[in-house]
Amino acid sequence: MFTHVFAAAPILALFLIGYLMRRIHFFKDGTLADIKKFVSYVSLPALLFNAFLSLEIQAKHTLMLAVVYLMCVVMILIGKTVARVASIKSPLFPLMMGGFEMGMFGYALFISLFGVEHLGKIAFLTIGQTIFVFTILISSVMGLHSGKQSLATGLKRFFTSPVILSIIAGIVVGQFKPVIGDNAALGAIKNLIGLLGSMTIPLITITIGYGISISREGLGLSIGTILVRKTFLVIIALAINTYIIDGLLQMESMYRYAMLALALAPPPFVLSVFIHPDDHENLGYINRTISLDCLVSIVLTIVAVTLYR
Repeated sequence: MFTHVFAAAPILALFLIGYLMRRIHFFKDGTLADIKKFVSYVSLPALLFNAFLSLEIQAKHTLMLAVVYLMCVVMILIGKTVARVASIKSPLFPLMMGGFEMGMFGYALFISLFGVEHLGKIAFLTIGQTIFVFTILISSVMGLHSGKQSLATGLKRFFTSPVILSIIAGIVVGQFKPVIGDNAALGAIKNLIGLLGSMTIPLITITIGYGISISREGLGLSIGTILVRKTFLVIIALAINTYIIDGLLQMESMYRYAMLALALAPPPFVLSVFIHPDDHENLGYINRTISLDCLVSIVLTIVAVTLYR
């Protein structure tokens, strides 16, 4: 276990640095949003482009995109059932069950534990949940206030996302690598992309630490949300590993750890973006739950990858 703790130590340290920076109000208003924008549009796409450049994907493995998508849908249904049985009034409770924050959280933790050379594997699994977020989750959250987005709008968001474009570009360019070959000019471009990508992890981790905010008000609902989410997602992830990744598809063993790390990640940070700014109750619920879930996810992921075989 200590091996994985030490592997994650730099991430934990950056997380703490971000939190301490918040305590002294290190960043000016708007700076954090600009950093996140840089990560989303520049450094993270560069990191994913390099990851998919050398990733070998078999046609049968694309089944996992549908599997992860359906897992998210099932979690929404589970959330609705639990909310009905437990008389939970928040309309956001079921929506907090599906989707995962990978770009601004999960990738950084996974890389710290398994190395950047395996990033493509968890990023590949993430495509299914990304489709879910853009086609169902965002639409459902928007529907609470301003009406649901159309399917066409959701698909447009998906296919114009810098993350998805970088993944597609990495896969396409990777197929032509034997034809293109190596030369000094291409080497310089690859090094530039690599340098941009290397900025992703420290920037992401510091901003996560800086954004941590946990209030006592409504803490019980946040804890309950995390407990339900983690319990069912771990059960589903273990079943997928056993019957699909190991059994049906016989994928590389690292995909098992990637699936578990995906399932333990917190809900998408983008949820709060589509909540009306005057809806303080729901905004507080989302931010408080995600902040707490980030801490829980770090601990559980380290424990899980240590014990899981």
